[in-house]
Amino acid sequence: MNVRVDSAAPPTVPPDGALTLEDVNDYSAPGSTSTVVELFTAQVRATPHAAAVVAPAGHLTYAELGARVFQLARALRARGLGPEGVVGIRLVRSAEMVVSVLAVMVAGGAFVPVEPAWPEQRRRQVLSGARARLVITGVDASAGADGHADGVPAVPVDLAAWAWGGESPTPLDLPIPGDGLAYVMFTSGSTGAPKGAMIRHEAIAERLRWQVDDLFHCGADDASLFKAPLSFDISVNEILLPLVCGGRVVVAEPEGELDPGYLLDLIAQERITFVYLVASMLDILLEAAEGTEELASLRHVWCGGEVLTPALFARFRAQLDTVLYHGYGPAETTIGVSHVIYRDGTERLATSIGRPNPHTQLHVLDDTLTPVADGSVGELYAAGFLLGRGYVHAAALTAARFVADPFAGGGARMYRTGDLVRWNSAGWLEFVGRADNQVKIRGMRLELEEVEAALATHPRVRRAAVVVSRDAAAPRLLAFAVPDAGEPAAAPGSLADELLAWCADLLPPYMVPSAVTVLDTLPVTAGGKIDRRALTAPTGP
Repeated sequence: MNVRVDSAAPPTVPPDGALTLEDVNDYSAPGSTSTVVELFTAQVRATPHAAAVVAPAGHLTYAELGARVFQLARALRARGLGPEGVVGIRLVRSAEMVVSVLAVMVAGGAFVPVEPAWPEQRRRQVLSGARARLVITGVDASAGADGHADGVPAVPVDLAAWAWGGESPTPLDLPIPGDGLAYVMFTSGSTGAPKGAMIRHEAIAERLRWQVDDLFHCGADDASLFKAPLSFDISVNEILLPLVCGGRVVVAEPEGELDPGYLLDLIAQERITFVYLVASMLDILLEAAEGTEELASLRHVWCGGEVLTPALFARFRAQLDTVLYHGYGPAETTIGVSHVIYRDGTERLATSIGRPNPHTQLHVLDDTLTPVADGSVGELYAAGFLLGRGYVHAAALTAARFVADPFAGGGARMYRTGDLVRWNSAGWLEFVGRADNQVKIRGMRLELEEVEAALATHPRVRRAAVVVSRDAAAPRLLAFAVPDAGEPAAAPGSLADELLAWCADLLPPYMVPSAVTVLDTLPVTAGGKIDRRALTAPTGP
């Protein structure tokens, strides 16, 4: 049997206490599929005068949003964009970003986020890796005389300057294949280069349908707060969720996600009903809102990316009676694969990442891809309808991480997450740790090897290692470097500062170490590997 995954009540446990895969996994497929393009276009036609976007620069109705989306989509088609074509979106968070995300999909292509704050090398690396045909930029973005930005033909977008010719949207009505590419989300890579997870149109549409119809039952009176970076895949959820059900997307100003006071004011003023927050930000907002009604409009709070601690859960319950959702899942699986729902007096499930989402199978396996014994620790593999297509233009990496599914036929694959988990007797997955050096900082996934690779490219560095601090409440990246033999021994401080600046020029801000310590040598284990446990935070001022 397949248990329902929309409540926190445990499934029925067989008399012998053993749970089978059929008890906890959902092997079904959607009865029908759609695309975001179909859902959004239908909403434009159904509610043209309803509010769709609330942004710092102004508001857009569905008719106004549709007109801009369809016009930009036509411009992209005229520039040669077609199915499977990739377009970079290099914009700060804005109404233009919302329009661009939709326009690329409406035109039949796929978007790839390219944060303007990234170092130029990172932007070029992502655009090149995705083989982007075009990149959408703001009008103030630097472009060469040849009309290129970061090596790709640029399409500047300025909603205020465009001539719309009225607000009667004329949809393109192009056929969008469900298995076609909708977006590419680049994440940190253990090889020292980022890797781009490919997500299908029908997969993201089904994820949204599940939330709209089964979880939130949201509609015209709902508003989602868009405050995550576009390169963080939950942003896709924040943008699109309200726009496929007649609600509003409220766009936080650039860097507004860093200001708790601003976010609280925006939630209260715009009557936000849905937010996604990493656990650390949820904790900060709850503390800032204590004794006020600034979070009173919230109906659904989705928490993910970090551990939901007992203290945070207790604070949430003491301040709000809102439904709390705790989700888990890598970008390779269309945002998430499992969740827990906490309603009313439901008790927190320690270390749990929940049960499989609809149409999703989760397997806990050993090195031979054999299910481990009940309660034993194994590596988590994810399969099902929402599984991504692999990594863009990286066949070898795709083959290594998306492996043949021995529990399904027809060439099905499953994704090796690298997370160590176990099933408990009630059918919940418990997170144990990582099988590799992947970590999360402020909810963003990264590979320690990619940071180490950036450090190792510095001409004065012989070896480098990166660890995460042991402060569970606010983990930090700590880097350790061994200089070349010819480096002056009296200049560790200057080298440390130089390496921090070096990393800032190569990596996104969340991947830049908080501190660099220069050592004569790195500690090693008896087997000759770097002893990461022996590397600790620097002391002193």
